[in-house]
This record gives sequence, structure tokens and C-alpha cells, in this order.
Amino acid sequence: MERIFKLVDASKWSSVHYLMFASLAIGYFMWGVISSIAPLIYPSIKSVLFLLTPTFATVAGDLILPVFSDKRLGRKTTFFITMSLYSVGTLLLVLAAILSGFNTNNLAKMPYIILIILGIVLGVFGVEGEVPVMLSYTAEMMPLSYREMILVLSPNFDNIGAMIAALIGYLTYSLSNSFAIELLAISIVAILGIVTAIIIRLLLPESVRWLVVKGNIKRAEIEAERISKNLERVKEEDNIGNKKLGLWGRYTFLALIGLSQYLTYGLMAFVVADYYFSQSEIPFIVFIANLGASISGFFAALLAKNLKTRKFALLSYLGGTISMVPIILLTLNFNIAIFYALLFVNMLFSEFGWAVRTVYEPILMPSNIRAFMIGLIRLVPITAYAISVYLTSSFSLTQYLIFNLILWGIGGASSIVWYFKGIDTNYVPLEKIDVRPQTT
Repeated sequence: MERIFKLVDASKWSSVHYLMFASLAIGYFMWGVISSIAPLIYPSIKSVLFLLTPTFATVAGDLILPVFSDKRLGRKTTFFITMSLYSVGTLLLVLAAILSGFNTNNLAKMPYIILIILGIVLGVFGVEGEVPVMLSYTAEMMPLSYREMILVLSPNFDNIGAMIAALIGYLTYSLSNSFAIELLAISIVAILGIVTAIIIRLLLPESVRWLVVKGNIKRAEIEAERISKNLERVKEEDNIGNKKLGLWGRYTFLALIGLSQYLTYGLMAFVVADYYFSQSEIPFIVFIANLGASISGFFAALLAKNLKTRKFALLSYLGGTISMVPIILLTLNFNIAIFYALLFVNMLFSEFGWAVRTVYEPILMPSNIRAFMIGLIRLVPITAYAISVYLTSSFSLTQYLIFNLILWGIGGASSIVWYFKGIDTNYVPLEKIDVRPQTT
């Protein structure tokens, strides 16, 4: 088995790796597009419960689909199940827009609101359930020299998807003054993404490490040979920090930084626009936030490859904490242009924080339950996000921003502790980090 793993870890970048990266990129792009729909059309519904609808689907997707991926389905088969779910969800959204007669006033009425809610629930259930599986697949299949970089670069397409959805929303609403037409336009983009994903994923190899865990050594060897036509010398890192750190110590750290980053991103990139700004400004604020995150993602990928992960965590969460201070001070003499600029900077650090999470979550978890544990980690921030969306609806803008500062502070404090007690993952094979005893 050690030989099989080394074939994966030491393989040179090839056409198969481009294929795998394209599959991941389109999957995260779909996540960004579909997750943006509820916040973007919120003004036509005007219900906090509507904003919370995707949260329930997120929890279910993160916990249910990864279990089947770990235990029975594998990574590749799970992708086709998730794609089926968000395909049906997208078609329901298209149907709602058409049947409403493209009349914004009809979207909050029966039966259109039911179609929209069902479409969003199925779509989010699919894309959110896909995320832990995609992170697992990346950690298990990417060469050691590129693993951290791809674990950051591919999820950045979530930001790009959200940015494009927001831009389309901004343009279509500006031209038509109709949220129904905005919904249709975003759904068409989602359909194009789904078709692309299906074509690419038919050609994917299955995860070699998942096959080994399931005892299918013969097929694992075939898939490993497929991606390792040429090998390169990789110097594996041995000085990784606290090697004895157990599963629940890792879980606690990941849950805390997840709580910090997930809430601050969601609240500042989406919810702040819905609660405190006009209908015409909402898609533009979402666009600016995700533009900042998208640009930052490319820098984050380089940092993840070249900077020790504990230092990267420290930079990300302390930087995010500090960046909230001028945004709070701005409320003393508010200026929308300066707010856009400061929000852009804050989203840079939010993307760095997310990059830390997407690197650590799959790498620190055991191979036999990797996807499920990623989903379980995310249960903490997702639940807290649902509560926060409801509670902050009555906050003033200043109170709302101070709440975000406190959340960033939790991540900053956690990253300081982790710097002294945690683990670096750069150039370390999964088997050296796994908390389970290893066999060869």
C-alpha cells in the first residue's frame, strides 16, 4: 500500500490532474452560484426564515452524503448523486421564474415560493454535500507538491461562482427591475455549469486512498498507475509539530476557526447587504465581497504552498480581526465608497482564513471517515450561522460589525494556540498525519 500512496504523492502534474482540477473547480463554482440565490432574491421574499432555508439543507448535505461517500459510494459516484440533486433543484427554480410570469410580486406567493424553496433546498443539499467529498478527493489524490495549493485554489471557484452570480444579479435587476428575471438568469448559468460538470466527471479516476481503505487494492493500483506516468523526487517533511495531537484536539481547533471564518464571511458577504442596504445595492455588495475573496484566493494558494500552515493560520485570523476595526470606526461617519474598499480588504483575510480551513480539514482527518468528519466539523459553524442570522436581524449596523469582530477574535485566539500546539501539513503524506495506526 505504501507504494501505491507514493505513486500518488510523487506523480508529476499531468493531463489527468488537469481533469481532476477542472472537476473540482466546476463543483465549487456551482456551490458559489447556488448558495448565492437566496441572499440575492431575499428582497422579493423579505423573510429571515427564507435566508435560513439553505442552512437546514447545508446541515443535511454535510452530514448525510459524506457518510455514503466514506462507507459505500466512493468519491466519484457521490459526485453524480450530488449533481443530480442540484440539477433538479435548478430546474425547479427555472420553473418558478417562468410560471410566475417573471413578476417579482408573485415570487413570495403560492405555489411559486414552494418551488423556489424546494429548488434551493435540493440545490444546496447537493452542493454542500459535495464539498466534504471534493476536499477529501483533493487531499487523497493530488501530488504532495501541489496538494495544499489545489486545496486552496479549487475552492476559490466558490467565490468566483458567487461573484458571477452577484454580477449577473446586479445587471439583470438593473435592466429589468425584476427579481424573477434575475432568478432565471442565475439558474441558466447554473445549468451550463451542470452540463460541463457531467462531461468532465465521467472521465475522473476514483480516489486511490478510498479504494485502499475499502480493500480494493487491484483497482487502486490501476488508478494510481493512471495518474503517475511520470514521477518526481519529493522531499517529505518530518518536522510537523505536535504529531501526538488527537482527533478531538484537531476537531476543536477546526470547529473554532470554522465558526470564526464561516460566520464572518456569510454575515459580511451576504447578510449585511440584505439587512442594512437598499435593494439595488445588495447584488453589488455581494459582488464586491466575493471579488475580494476571489482575488485573494490566488494569493492564498501561493501562501499555502510556500508558508508553513501554522504561520498561515496566524496571519489569516489575526489579519481578519484587525481588518474589522476600521469598518467599525467607519460607522461614526459612514461613507459607502470607503465601506466597499474596507469590505474588499476584509474579504481578503476571510479568503485566507477559508484557505486554512480547506487545507486542514481533509488533511487532519482519518482516511476511513474523512468526508464525514469534514461535515461534522462544519456542523458547528453552520448551526451558529443560522442562529446568528436570526439574532442579528434586530442589531444596529454598529452592533452587527462588533459581533463580527468578536467572531474574528475567536479565530485569532485559536490560531495563536494552534501555532504553539498544532501541526504543519506542508509536504507531509496523509499517512504520517493520520491519527489511526498505519499498516503497510
